[in-house]
Amino acid sequence: LRHHFTLKPMMRTQMLVCTIILAVLCLKGCGATKISVIAFFAACNDTPRCGWDQLFKAEMAHDGAIGYAVIVPVPTKGGPGTDVDLNFVSLLSHAKTSHVPILGYVYTSYGGRNISEVKVDIDNYYKWYPSISGIYIADADSNCETTEDYYGMLWEYTKAHQDNATVVLNIGTLARECSMNVSTIIVNFESYYYDYLSYTPPAWTFNYPPERFWHLVFWTPSALVESVFKKTVKNNAGHVLITDQTPVDMFS
Repeated sequence: LRHHFTLKPMMRTQMLVCTIILAVLCLKGCGATKISVIAFFAACNDTPRCGWDQLFKAEMAHDGAIGYAVIVPVPTKGGPGTDVDLNFVSLLSHAKTSHVPILGYVYTSYGGRNISEVKVDIDNYYKWYPSISGIYIADADSNCETTEDYYGMLWEYTKAHQDNATVVLNIGTLARECSMNVSTIIVNFESYYYDYLSYTPPAWTFNYPPERFWHLVFWTPSALVESVFKKTVKNNAGHVLITDQTPVDMFS
Protein backbone atom coordinates (compact mmCIF):
# COMPACT_ATOMS: atom_id res chain seq x y z
CA LEU A 1 0.00 0.00 0.00
CA ARG A 2 1.36 3.42 -0.94
CA HIS A 3 1.20 6.14 1.72
CA HIS A 4 2.22 9.41 0.09
CA PHE A 5 -0.89 11.33 1.08
CA THR A 6 -2.29 13.70 3.69
CA LEU A 7 -4.47 12.45 6.53
CA LYS A 8 -7.89 14.08 6.70
CA PRO A 9 -8.22 16.19 9.89
CA MET A 10 -11.33 14.31 11.06
CA MET A 11 -9.49 11.00 10.73
CA ARG A 12 -6.82 12.03 13.22
CA THR A 13 -9.06 11.49 16.21
CA GLN A 14 -10.86 8.48 14.74
CA MET A 15 -7.64 6.61 13.98
CA LEU A 16 -6.47 6.98 17.59
CA VAL A 17 -9.70 5.53 18.98
CA CYS A 18 -8.59 1.95 18.39
CA THR A 19 -5.10 2.76 19.63
CA ILE A 20 -6.49 3.93 22.96
CA ILE A 21 -8.80 0.92 23.15
CA LEU A 22 -5.73 -1.29 22.74
CA ALA A 23 -3.88 0.66 25.41
CA VAL A 24 -6.74 -0.15 27.77
CA LEU A 25 -6.64 -3.79 26.68
CA CYS A 26 -3.00 -3.82 27.69
CA LEU A 27 -4.12 -3.34 31.26
CA LYS A 28 -5.89 -6.68 30.89
CA GLY A 29 -2.69 -8.44 30.00
CA CYS A 30 -1.40 -7.89 26.48
CA GLY A 31 2.08 -8.83 27.61
CA ALA A 32 4.86 -7.35 25.53
CA THR A 33 2.64 -6.30 22.60
CA LYS A 34 3.04 -2.62 21.69
CA ILE A 35 0.74 -0.25 19.84
CA SER A 36 2.82 1.31 17.06
CA VAL A 37 1.33 4.03 14.88
CA ILE A 38 2.08 5.52 11.46
CA ALA A 39 1.06 9.09 12.25
CA PHE A 40 0.01 10.78 9.00
CA PHE A 41 -1.15 13.89 10.79
CA ALA A 42 0.38 17.27 11.46
CA ALA A 43 2.39 18.16 14.53
CA CYS A 44 0.08 19.58 17.16
CA ASN A 45 0.02 20.14 20.89
CA ASP A 46 -2.74 20.90 23.39
CA THR A 47 -5.32 21.53 20.68
CA PRO A 48 -8.80 20.00 20.30
CA ARG A 49 -8.70 16.58 18.66
CA CYS A 50 -4.91 16.55 18.48
CA GLY A 51 -3.98 12.98 17.62
CA TRP A 52 -0.50 13.36 19.08
CA ASP A 53 -1.85 14.49 22.45
CA GLN A 54 -4.05 11.40 22.55
CA LEU A 55 -1.09 9.19 21.74
CA PHE A 56 1.12 10.73 24.42
CA LYS A 57 -1.66 10.57 27.02
CA ALA A 58 -2.22 6.90 26.19
CA GLU A 59 1.45 6.15 26.83
CA MET A 60 1.52 8.14 30.05
CA ALA A 61 -1.65 6.46 31.30
CA HIS A 62 -0.48 2.96 30.34
CA ASP A 63 3.30 3.01 30.62
CA GLY A 64 4.94 0.97 27.85
CA ALA A 65 1.79 0.60 25.74
CA ILE A 66 3.15 2.59 22.78
CA GLY A 67 5.98 0.99 20.82
CA TYR A 68 6.74 3.56 18.11
CA ALA A 69 5.12 6.48 16.33
CA VAL A 70 6.21 7.22 12.77
CA ILE A 71 6.35 10.86 11.68
CA VAL A 72 5.81 12.04 8.10
CA PRO A 73 6.46 15.81 8.15
CA VAL A 74 5.52 16.18 4.46
CA PRO A 75 2.97 13.41 3.71
CA THR A 76 2.56 14.45 0.07
CA LYS A 77 6.26 13.71 -0.44
CA GLY A 78 6.44 10.68 1.84
CA GLY A 79 9.32 12.02 3.92
CA PRO A 80 10.92 14.94 5.78
CA GLY A 81 10.62 17.46 2.96
CA THR A 82 13.23 20.07 2.08
CA ASP A 83 13.44 22.03 5.34
CA VAL A 84 13.01 21.54 9.05
CA ASP A 85 9.50 21.89 10.48
CA LEU A 86 9.73 23.62 13.85
CA ASN A 87 6.37 22.18 14.84
CA PHE A 88 7.88 18.71 14.60
CA VAL A 89 10.95 19.83 16.56
CA SER A 90 8.58 20.80 19.37
CA LEU A 91 6.62 17.59 18.92
CA LEU A 92 9.71 15.41 19.30
CA SER A 93 10.55 17.19 22.53
CA HIS A 94 7.08 16.33 23.80
CA ALA A 95 7.47 12.75 22.57
CA LYS A 96 10.74 12.39 24.47
CA THR A 97 9.09 13.62 27.67
CA SER A 98 6.22 11.17 27.10
CA HIS A 99 8.63 8.28 26.38
CA VAL A 100 7.23 7.65 22.90
CA PRO A 101 10.01 6.64 20.45
CA ILE A 102 9.74 8.36 17.06
CA LEU A 103 10.75 6.98 13.66
CA GLY A 104 11.18 8.95 10.44
CA TYR A 105 9.26 7.73 7.37
CA VAL A 106 10.93 7.23 3.97
CA TYR A 107 9.61 5.48 0.88
CA THR A 108 11.56 3.33 -1.58
CA SER A 109 9.09 2.38 -4.34
CA TYR A 110 9.96 -1.31 -3.92
CA GLY A 111 13.63 -0.66 -4.54
CA GLY A 112 12.92 1.52 -7.58
CA ARG A 113 13.63 4.87 -5.96
CA ASN A 114 17.15 6.19 -6.38
CA ILE A 115 18.92 5.14 -3.20
CA SER A 116 20.78 8.46 -2.99
CA GLU A 117 17.41 10.22 -2.60
CA VAL A 118 16.46 7.89 0.24
CA LYS A 119 19.81 8.57 1.93
CA VAL A 120 19.19 12.33 1.68
CA ASP A 121 15.86 11.84 3.47
CA ILE A 122 17.59 9.83 6.19
CA ASP A 123 20.29 12.53 6.50
CA ASN A 124 17.63 15.21 6.88
CA TYR A 125 15.73 13.34 9.56
CA TYR A 126 18.89 13.02 11.65
CA LYS A 127 19.95 16.61 10.94
CA TRP A 128 16.59 18.21 11.73
CA TYR A 129 15.15 15.74 14.25
CA PRO A 130 18.19 14.20 15.97
CA SER A 131 16.17 12.64 18.80
CA ILE A 132 14.46 10.13 16.50
CA SER A 133 14.92 6.46 17.33
CA GLY A 134 15.33 5.26 13.76
CA ILE A 135 13.81 5.01 10.29
CA TYR A 136 10.63 3.42 8.92
CA ILE A 137 11.22 2.24 5.33
CA ALA A 138 8.00 1.97 3.34
CA ASP A 139 7.27 0.19 0.06
CA ALA A 140 10.05 -2.34 0.64
CA ASP A 141 10.60 -5.07 -1.93
CA SER A 142 10.39 -8.73 -0.88
CA ASN A 143 12.99 -9.98 -3.36
CA CYS A 144 15.98 -11.31 -1.40
CA GLU A 145 18.52 -9.98 -3.90
CA THR A 146 17.05 -6.49 -3.61
CA THR A 147 16.80 -6.89 0.15
CA GLU A 148 20.44 -7.79 0.65
CA ASP A 149 21.71 -5.11 -1.73
CA TYR A 150 19.44 -2.04 -1.67
CA TYR A 151 17.97 -2.46 1.82
CA GLY A 152 21.24 -3.74 3.20
CA MET A 153 22.82 -0.43 2.22
CA LEU A 154 20.00 1.52 3.87
CA TRP A 155 20.39 -0.57 7.02
CA GLU A 156 24.11 0.23 7.17
CA TYR A 157 23.52 3.88 6.31
CA THR A 158 20.99 4.33 9.09
CA LYS A 159 23.22 2.50 11.57
CA ALA A 160 26.07 4.84 10.61
CA HIS A 161 23.91 7.72 11.82
CA GLN A 162 22.77 5.95 14.97
CA ASP A 163 24.29 2.67 16.09
CA ASN A 164 21.21 1.60 18.05
CA ALA A 165 18.71 2.82 15.44
CA THR A 166 15.49 0.91 14.88
CA VAL A 167 15.10 0.10 11.18
CA VAL A 168 11.61 -0.98 10.09
CA LEU A 169 11.00 -2.56 6.68
CA ASN A 170 7.39 -2.50 5.52
CA ILE A 171 7.25 -5.45 3.13
CA GLY A 172 3.78 -6.86 3.76
CA THR A 173 2.56 -10.44 3.53
CA LEU A 174 5.22 -11.41 0.95
CA ALA A 175 8.03 -10.85 3.43
CA ARG A 176 10.83 -13.40 3.34
CA GLU A 177 13.24 -14.40 6.05
CA CYS A 178 16.19 -12.71 4.35
CA SER A 179 14.67 -9.36 5.34
CA MET A 180 15.41 -10.12 8.99
CA ASN A 181 19.12 -9.60 8.33
CA VAL A 182 18.67 -5.93 7.41
CA SER A 183 15.94 -4.80 9.78
CA THR A 184 15.03 -4.48 13.42
CA ILE A 185 11.33 -4.96 12.69
CA ILE A 186 9.43 -5.98 9.57
CA VAL A 187 5.83 -5.17 8.72
CA ASN A 188 4.64 -8.55 7.48
CA PHE A 189 0.93 -7.82 7.38
CA GLU A 190 -0.86 -4.71 6.08
CA SER A 191 -4.44 -5.18 4.96
CA TYR A 192 -8.08 -5.37 6.08
CA TYR A 193 -9.39 -7.18 9.15
CA TYR A 194 -11.30 -9.76 7.08
CA ASP A 195 -8.01 -10.76 5.43
CA TYR A 196 -6.37 -10.89 8.82
CA LEU A 197 -8.95 -13.29 10.23
CA SER A 198 -7.72 -15.95 7.78
CA TYR A 199 -4.06 -14.89 7.83
CA THR A 200 -1.39 -17.30 9.04
CA PRO A 201 2.21 -16.05 9.08
CA PRO A 202 4.94 -18.19 7.48
CA ALA A 203 6.37 -20.82 9.82
CA TRP A 204 9.81 -19.15 9.87
CA THR A 205 8.41 -16.08 11.67
CA PHE A 206 7.88 -18.13 14.83
CA ASN A 207 11.65 -18.64 15.07
CA TYR A 208 11.95 -14.98 16.06
CA PRO A 209 10.61 -12.99 19.02
CA PRO A 210 7.36 -11.03 18.55
CA GLU A 211 9.11 -7.67 18.80
CA ARG A 212 10.56 -8.29 15.32
CA PHE A 213 7.09 -8.11 13.65
CA TRP A 214 4.49 -5.37 13.12
CA HIS A 215 0.93 -5.93 11.82
CA LEU A 216 -1.30 -3.17 10.39
CA VAL A 217 -4.97 -4.16 10.36
CA PHE A 218 -7.47 -1.78 8.73
CA TRP A 219 -11.26 -1.34 8.69
CA THR A 220 -11.75 -3.26 11.93
CA PRO A 221 -15.22 -2.87 13.47
CA SER A 222 -15.05 -1.76 17.09
CA ALA A 223 -16.76 -4.96 18.21
CA LEU A 224 -13.94 -7.02 16.70
CA VAL A 225 -10.95 -5.04 17.94
CA GLU A 226 -10.31 -7.31 20.92
CA SER A 227 -10.58 -10.53 18.91
CA VAL A 228 -8.31 -9.15 16.17
CA PHE A 229 -5.84 -8.09 18.84
CA LYS A 230 -5.82 -11.59 20.30
CA LYS A 231 -5.05 -12.94 16.83
CA THR A 232 -2.07 -10.58 16.49
CA VAL A 233 -0.68 -12.12 19.67
CA LYS A 234 -1.26 -15.62 18.26
CA ASN A 235 0.41 -14.52 15.01
CA ASN A 236 3.58 -13.49 16.84
CA ALA A 237 3.23 -9.73 16.24
CA GLY A 238 4.88 -7.61 18.90
CA HIS A 239 3.79 -4.31 17.29
CA VAL A 240 0.24 -3.69 16.11
CA LEU A 241 -1.97 -0.99 14.67
CA ILE A 242 -5.66 -1.92 14.58
CA THR A 243 -7.90 0.82 13.23
CA ASP A 244 -11.48 1.18 12.00
CA GLN A 245 -10.23 3.29 9.09
CA THR A 246 -9.39 2.09 5.60
CA PRO A 247 -6.03 3.00 4.03
CA VAL A 248 -7.89 5.33 1.66
CA ASP A 249 -9.51 7.13 4.62
CA MET A 250 -6.27 7.40 6.53
CA PHE A 251 -3.93 8.33 3.72
CA SER A 252 -6.04 10.46 1.36
